[in-house]
Amino acid sequence: MSIYQRIKELAKNKNISIRELEHQLGFPNGTLQKWVDNANSQKLKKVANYFNVSTDYLLGNGLPLI
Repeated sequence: MSIYQRIKELAKNKNISIRELEHQLGFPNGTLQKWVDNANSQKLKKVANYFNVSTDYLLGNGLPLI
């Protein structure tokens, strides 16, 4: 599962759209959709903090909870 797919799944579970998530995090529209296999580490950390998961989870290397 790609980083974007994991973020999309987390957003769905929280009943928030990707666009709204980007807005709440202060990212330009389309930022998260560009994350198929790689992402800016600072922005990735911001997303992980928003969902209260580890960056390892978003990268496919761990459990969801921090």
